[in-house]
Amino acid sequence: MGNGRYKYCAVIGVDGMGNFCRNADTPNIDRIEREGASTQYALSMDPTISAENWGAMLLGAAPVTHGLTNGIVSRQPYANDAIPTVFTRLRAEFPDAYLASVVNWDPINRGIVAGPAGVDLDTAENDEKLLPKILERVEKKPTFLFVQFDDVDGAGHGSGYGTEGHLKQIETADRYIGEIMRAYEKAGVADDTLFVVIADHGGIRHGHGGYTDEEKYVFFGVCGRGVRHEEIPRAETVDVAALVLYALGAQVPEYDPDGFCSQVPEGIFDDETLPPYRFVTPVPRRLTRRETPDPDGENGLFGFFPRERTRLAMFFDDDVSDASGHCTIKSYNHVKYYSGGVYGSCGELGLTGFASTEDLSDFGKGSFTVAVWLNIDRTLIEDCVVCSNRDWWWRSRNSNGFTLVMKNNDTVFSPGCPEDHDDFITPLPADAQSGWCHVIYAVDKERCELRLYTDFKLTRTVAVDGKLLADNSAPEFFIGNDAGMENNTKEFPNIFRLDDLLLFDGAFTDADVKRLGEYYAR
Repeated sequence: MGNGRYKYCAVIGVDGMGNFCRNADTPNIDRIEREGASTQYALSMDPTISAENWGAMLLGAAPVTHGLTNGIVSRQPYANDAIPTVFTRLRAEFPDAYLASVVNWDPINRGIVAGPAGVDLDTAENDEKLLPKILERVEKKPTFLFVQFDDVDGAGHGSGYGTEGHLKQIETADRYIGEIMRAYEKAGVADDTLFVVIADHGGIRHGHGGYTDEEKYVFFGVCGRGVRHEEIPRAETVDVAALVLYALGAQVPEYDPDGFCSQVPEGIFDDETLPPYRFVTPVPRRLTRRETPDPDGENGLFGFFPRERTRLAMFFDDDVSDASGHCTIKSYNHVKYYSGGVYGSCGELGLTGFASTEDLSDFGKGSFTVAVWLNIDRTLIEDCVVCSNRDWWWRSRNSNGFTLVMKNNDTVFSPGCPEDHDDFITPLPADAQSGWCHVIYAVDKERCELRLYTDFKLTRTVAVDGKLLADNSAPEFFIGNDAGMENNTKEFPNIFRLDDLLLFDGAFTDADVKRLGEYYAR
């Protein structure tokens, strides 16, 4: 095995636990806190969703880099050689090591772990049935064992996060953790094992995915011979990868914010050779506001993009009219306007008022682009529909159309067809704590590709199943609500502000994005 601090490492993940264990009776987690290094305030990756976080732990890369979503890991095996899994890295350095992954949520094994690393994979329909399979692997003394319990998250979705039902399931998971640690003792290898217990995310009410305190803070505990008995000052879920590699004596790649960004948190080991932990504090953004120019004038929008290509241009300068002249807009209730827009006024939509048009019934048949300024609002903890031509709520998510959603610090773009849909969730820039952020979604149907630009820079490119892009048109297009006219008004009473909603035929290229940026910077 190499010159690691430990011969063995076990990572025990509890899906959906967050840091709610501090409110439950958890003697085994308490023991880890007492005898090891821990924190109740490690940060989940944004968005606070399973695939994004288990992927971060096992790949050592942030979601914006690894690109995994629940939908992706459920459909296809992981195949990005540029960002190998922890298992692949360990196999390369320790060819004879016994590696195992035993999980309740099988997409982790099928969509992240499975590959050329020769990992012993197993799953079960619930945590109770999973436990004996885990204990069976412990008897074989795995160099690295990864475990994921899922029933806690199920209890959170069902009973509500932080409720009695959720806490009771956490207590059950804690009992399983104790049995696993005792199995290592029985196998005679506990003193040579580093134990890591961590949650991927928490939750609020019956869901998660945003970045509220209840969702983003998770328990992260480490115990084993030589671990300091201290509070871990800073840690993120992505740091599991570096911690495992370091513990077993494998090479830990250099920190790269756009690649392997996992780090060994401070406060766990006495090792002066470890690099200092990097933590970037976002700087509030500033934006110079100007009046909206005449669209047909020298600096106007149609001087940069032909009116024929611009299907909708809503500037929200005290009304919901369409400056392109292509659409008649109908308003519902009372849309409000405020002077603090990016250019001119901005619109306040959602619960108090929204709008729609029937003049975009063919929009979405071919490639298209949505561009909008969003006012970042950390209080939006539920799905807030910015614009859509289909019902966002679960009644009819599988229908032709698309939806753009803002939630806390994320954007979600969801294309759909009668058979299926997918949600592509992307965090906004790290410095977008407040103020305005520009978002562009370019839907390229020829390439079956979705490109996201934030503040006129390419943030993410993802492949999309062609069937979801076959036809994204629908009879009516809504601004500030979904096609069911209920998401922002009944399901989740959201109020938010936006400016300059622009729809274009064709998928924007980098050159188009640069040109739109020049329009705003003129």
